[in-house]
Amino acid sequence: MPAYASREPRASVVVPFRYRYQTFSDFVDAQSINISRSGMFIAAKDPLPIGTILDFEFSLVDGFALLKGKAEVVRTTMTPSGMGLRFQQLDPDSKKLIEKITEVNTQEGKRPTVNLDFADAPPSSPQGGRTMGSSPLVGATNVSSGVKFEGTTLRLELNLITAAYFTNNPLLNIRLGGFVVPGPDNVALGTMYVVTIFDMSKRPIFEGKGKVVAKHEARLGIRLMEPKEALAPVQAMVAKLAPSGK
Repeated sequence: MPAYASREPRASVVVPFRYRYQTFSDFVDAQSINISRSGMFIAAKDPLPIGTILDFEFSLVDGFALLKGKAEVVRTTMTPSGMGLRFQQLDPDSKKLIEKITEVNTQEGKRPTVNLDFADAPPSSPQGGRTMGSSPLVGATNVSSGVKFEGTTLRLELNLITAAYFTNNPLLNIRLGGFVVPGPDNVALGTMYVVTIFDMSKRPIFEGKGKVVAKHEARLGIRLMEPKEALAPVQAMVAKLAPSGK
């Protein structure tokens, strides 16, 4: 985690605030535990006054935006030195990422290191239960966050949780043309699926066929049957979400 986030010079109305991370895992390690649906805490040697509006952006060094929007400074602290921000505006991708971060933190029992209870913030509308793609899969089996099966159709959203399905198995990962994913327990080896992989903005980045080549308990090993070049967008997105899986 960087010792402190830096900021650009103050403006008269809105202060621009930019911070870049080397990898997505650096961002997760530094900030994810201190993000809630209503706001976040930022370490700063010289916190801005309460009431200041920030036009903020957290991104990777290559310019890939992770979080961006507007927020108001509603709390300052000395130990640790920093400021609590209440979100005022977030772009759609940022809202989705925050939902995933809070979901993962809840599942793993992680607690923020500072108080993120912004009681006077407007209520947030969770995005849980949404489906991927332009239309829902009626009768689909949702076996994990972002993974939906229906018949021989598999739709998979590539996000903070599902990125691990593409990297964790040394014998079947995205570099080798496949992934291991939670799936129905009644699937036979050799079953072919029509696979669509989406990014967090619901844009398809892969469409093709995948074959079940391995089974273990409630997990299916699926090898994608398309040419290697068709996998490049998925490989690039996985590298951003799970850099250790490169």
